Amino acid sequence: MIRTFLIKATILLAALTVLGCIDVEDDPPSEDPWSPPTLTRGIQWTRNNPMLISGLTVSMGPPPARFVNDYFNGFYANAVHLWEDGLPEEMDAWAAVGNPSFRFVSWMQPDGTSRANGILVGGYPANAVGRIGYQIGDEPMTLAEFFQCGTGINAIRAYDPEALLIMNFSFLAPEVDQMIEYYGQNMDGDVISHDVYTWTSSVYQHLAKFRRAGLRYNKPYWRYLYSHYSDREEVISESDLRWEAFMGLVYGYTGHTWFIYQIAENNVLDPAFFTRQADFNAPKTSLWTVAAQINAEMTRLGRAVTQMTSTDVRYVSTTNYYIPPGAVPWSRGAGGDPYVTDIAPAPGHEYLEILAGFFRDDSGEFYVMVQNVRHTHGDIPINREDPGIVRIAFDFSRAPSGVDRSKILSLNKLMGALDHIPLTSTGGNTAYLDIALAAGDPFLFKYATQAPFAMK
Repeated sequence: MIRTFLIKATILLAALTVLGCIDVEDDPPSEDPWSPPTLTRGIQWTRNNPMLISGLTVSMGPPPARFVNDYFNGFYANAVHLWEDGLPEEMDAWAAVGNPSFRFVSWMQPDGTSRANGILVGGYPANAVGRIGYQIGDEPMTLAEFFQCGTGINAIRAYDPEALLIMNFSFLAPEVDQMIEYYGQNMDGDVISHDVYTWTSSVYQHLAKFRRAGLRYNKPYWRYLYSHYSDREEVISESDLRWEAFMGLVYGYTGHTWFIYQIAENNVLDPAFFTRQADFNAPKTSLWTVAAQINAEMTRLGRAVTQMTSTDVRYVSTTNYYIPPGAVPWSRGAGGDPYVTDIAPAPGHEYLEILAGFFRDDSGEFYVMVQNVRHTHGDIPINREDPGIVRIAFDFSRAPSGVDRSKILSLNKLMGALDHIPLTSTGGNTAYLDIALAAGDPFLFKYATQAPFAMK
């Protein structure tokens, strides 16, 4: 059966390549009037659940209750994420603590079995309590490895039909575009995931690639976040983590897993959140507290991001001579937005660079998120921790009467409340807004129409 599947899959993939169907570099065609996405299994789960925020714990064995409760109640994760040997024993221990926030995602081997006992999903029952889903394999580098993951997807889907099934891709795989195309068209997976670990602006091209793939195939797109050392001489700052986490929201990512949270003895990776590996009693680093605060803020913003569809992502550069790879310069009308006429650093903040994401909710309302992309270990000239002020200009001349020209509505990431932010009038139907943002921080707003701010 597996051999037959591989032969058929290889033939179909070859046909797709020959016909020139493989193209994940373009945004899906936009429609006007607005049509919300079809509620596939993955999109429906996203609309109905808190945005996934987790940290990968690798081969640590059964944790004590204190460690579990600290993870959910102090670190503000809302799902445990274990490696491919986590089922059943390690996950059983997490569940036994009885924390009300317990939900889980677990890696599986490419054939869908647990490394711990060789049984499909470790012998866990279908629709187990707290089960979100399973990642099948990780970063297939060849087509043979990719198709082996396909057998695991088929096996788990037959066994647990409602589980979210996740494929995590590597941008380094030579045939990653073909893999994405085949996964989107022919495999019964639900989520497109990827990981890139860098503090440089080269990350934007990869964020853009997997965003496009998610939108094209109507699947949620998730990512791993950089929270490990491969060299203890490395330094990670608060602004690095803020940039790393919040840029995913600007691109519309709805699942976020810190890689890593804690890990058994390992010669390659060290956790950034604990002073030593392989110890449930290891003291926390200052970055644990930083990430916990970021998780809380992402949770609040995630109430809205999970209810929206990304329509565009643009970049405002210090200079017209350089735009990061994969980024697109902002221009009026980006994302179909009808009222923004300029996004730029405010006077006196000329060396600020800005990432801008555009969204619509299922009723067609428009949203914008901007981010100060400065962070300690970024590329020149954004390798700094300075705050900056973003100026956004508006023209409401063509706005219907139900649009309030004097304010916008913003979702406060610290309190979770809606703020009514006044605009500064520049005469007639034009106005501007100045927003002060710390390094790495975002700001999400919608227009003050008579429609509610989409939140779950």
